[in-house]
Amino acid sequence: MTAGVKTGKVEGRRALHFNSLDEVLADLDRLEQAEASGSVKTLGNWSAGQVFTHLAMLFEMSLDGFTFTAPLPVRLMGPMLKKRVLSDREIPTGIQLRGGSAAALIPPDDVSFEQGMQRLRAVIGRVTGGEQMTHRSPVFGRLSHEEWTTLQLKHCALHLGFLIPNS
Repeated sequence: MTAGVKTGKVEGRRALHFNSLDEVLADLDRLEQAEASGSVKTLGNWSAGQVFTHLAMLFEMSLDGFTFTAPLPVRLMGPMLKKRVLSDREIPTGIQLRGGSAAALIPPDDVSFEQGMQRLRAVIGRVTGGEQMTHRSPVFGRLSHEEWTTLQLKHCALHLGFLIPNS
């Protein structure tokens, strides 16, 4: 893990946009193929395994429920943030997860590429298999399955953009 990279200023990220979970899975296939030849470069502060695990954690919590609530000031800003996140805009880089409730979304340091990939593929399989993401967001409140899907696609585009398959 590279420590202290200001992710809002990272250059060379892939500009990704996903319209479906199948597109996310296709990108995971590309990354997995590149990793097999030892050629995935990571930008930012997390390893590829940590990126996959972080993404999987949000999917899991949207399916199974959250173990935390956001601080009151964040919840009060929730409706405005929800509108912005669900719009056509990208999720901005450089948002830092700190301790407290956000710690539930920080992946462990020692997760491997394979472990993270397996976890992410498994939870996406739950969604593509028909499970609905319906749990209340600790920041945005109630989201429909379709809104959750939009959020997850944008979240995947943000974080997978830090993984560069050098094929």
